[in-house]
Amino acid sequence: MRDETTVTTQPDSFGRHWVYVTEAQVRGHAKGRFGLAIWLICLWFVAVGGLEIVLGSSASLPRLVFGAVLFLTGAGLVLRNRQAYLAALFVPMIFLIRFFSGASGYGGLLSGPAQYYDLCNALVVVGGCFYLFEGDRPNFVFRRRYRSYHAESLQK
Repeated sequence: MRDETTVTTQPDSFGRHWVYVTEAQVRGHAKGRFGLAIWLICLWFVAVGGLEIVLGSSASLPRLVFGAVLFLTGAGLVLRNRQAYLAALFVPMIFLIRFFSGASGYGGLLSGPAQYYDLCNALVVVGGCFYLFEGDRPNFVFRRRYRSYHAESLQK
């Protein structure tokens, strides 16, 4: 029989130990609320998604669809949807692809306003994705887990 104070952890592929909790525990804890960084990431998804919808409505169907996906990802993050969390990690990488493909097509690194737009969004994407993947609060809120540094120190 296990003691109530014993916490079961599960290591991931990098050897980090995580304690998994329920949705009710997340919502009841102070760290389960969105911080400023998460709100800014959600706002970025909604704003850039809306801009891509406006730009895509007169330009191309793929850009319109990409804008809708970005907008829905931001709305899903606000609703704590786990699929939106996964989309937030991978879908915006299109900005990186667009930036580097545009830079290689013109021969120079920055050639116009569209390249600056894609560069700024690519920088935000890299920072936002890193925070969503590695941050303690996003892991607690969206993936319902927190790091067990005690279990990691015992293993060393």
